[in-house]
Amino acid sequence: MVKPALLSTIASLSFLVLGYDFATYRYGWPLIAENTGSGARHLTILVAVHHFAAILSATAAGVCADFIGRRYPLAAAGALFCVGNVFKCCATRSYGILLSGQLFAGLGAGVALTVAPLYIAEQAPYSRRGQYTSLPEMWRNVGVLVGYLIFNKLALTTPNRIAQTWFFVIPIVPSILLTIAMVVMPESPHWLIIARMRVDEAKLIMERGEKSAAEIDRIGFQMEYLADHVPSLRFVWKDLVRPPLRHIVTSIALVQALRHLGVDAYLKLESLLTLYQVEEKLLTKANGAVLLVKAICSMISGRVADKAGSRFLLQVSTVLTVLFLVGFGLPLVGMHNNGGAPRQVYGGSNKVLSLVAFGGVMGSFQLGLGPMTWVYTTEVFQYRARAQGVSFGVVVGQIVEVIMYAVFPHLFWPPLYIGGAYLILAGVMVVGFVFSWRLVKDKVGEILW
Repeated sequence: MVKPALLSTIASLSFLVLGYDFATYRYGWPLIAENTGSGARHLTILVAVHHFAAILSATAAGVCADFIGRRYPLAAAGALFCVGNVFKCCATRSYGILLSGQLFAGLGAGVALTVAPLYIAEQAPYSRRGQYTSLPEMWRNVGVLVGYLIFNKLALTTPNRIAQTWFFVIPIVPSILLTIAMVVMPESPHWLIIARMRVDEAKLIMERGEKSAAEIDRIGFQMEYLADHVPSLRFVWKDLVRPPLRHIVTSIALVQALRHLGVDAYLKLESLLTLYQVEEKLLTKANGAVLLVKAICSMISGRVADKAGSRFLLQVSTVLTVLFLVGFGLPLVGMHNNGGAPRQVYGGSNKVLSLVAFGGVMGSFQLGLGPMTWVYTTEVFQYRARAQGVSFGVVVGQIVEVIMYAVFPHLFWPPLYIGGAYLILAGVMVVGFVFSWRLVKDKVGEILW
């Protein structure tokens, strides 16, 4: 029987591919644009298609996970990633083919974001649930780092069209592994008991999955009670806005919104270093260092999650992120003169403060807001609402990210400029923190049922 650590790593391959896909357009777009004759408008369309497809598939993923189980939707996500990257491999001269590949990748992303944390949380023992459920976010950061390193290697040593092809070939391997592995992985014991009444099989999976005898008995009792005494376990989206789930759904929406307020997509190290006129070699090293800091902080968060609790880490992460955002934005406020032209700053305390604050924002974000979002989202619901509750959170996060992608770049224009825009972002996160302080309830140490 597969141990939860290995099982969680296999399910997290979906987030590895997601991180790699993010790195593709974050760092490799200039090369792709040159090959396909695309511009900034085309990149906007690609991002919009990805998020729109993710919203559609995430909406369906929660329902599918309740009807056919947790494994097969995740296997389907791997297949969609594979098809999407095959299309992208063939898109060295065609933007239309690239767009088709992005559509498949977006569909896979919505399913993976919903089902992977859900499946891991239901397989993990309660004593390590935070550690295992935070693994997807850690692997996502590893995917971004690997994508960045591979792109820089290929871009320097390989002709453009060949480099683009190889860049999209690499994620096909983990996508195929994910699809094959999830077909043979054990199903969620919670789903087996509730949806199929296969109690003995579910208990065997839990016994071999490091769950204690007391936890197994408690889960089995609760699941059987639900199956026998609840008239209908069919759950529909409108139930999420009815008591007693309304306050839980509100807290999920706030947590997902805080996570997607644009830290990954809208804090541009290139913009900062361009203002300071830093050479490209230093820019490459700085990007790699920031990505490494993110990956390390994700690992630290996972290690302490089961002792500190998701609520505590979410709030500490939010406070630190706000402080670093202020430290990042303030030095940039004075970088424009009255006419709007940026003042050239070649060194000094402003440069050092901004660079340190940038790394601090990324690191503090990964201490809680990144990984703990998935821990809290999966553990706060009981079984009947869990799949569609997680699905709702993913949809909210994708919508917030689309809004930020459309609105945030325009805040760089007068009178805010880049510094004022990040100070506004810090203010919004403060408001979110106040509401989450009242609504988010910790579930650390509680058995998931």
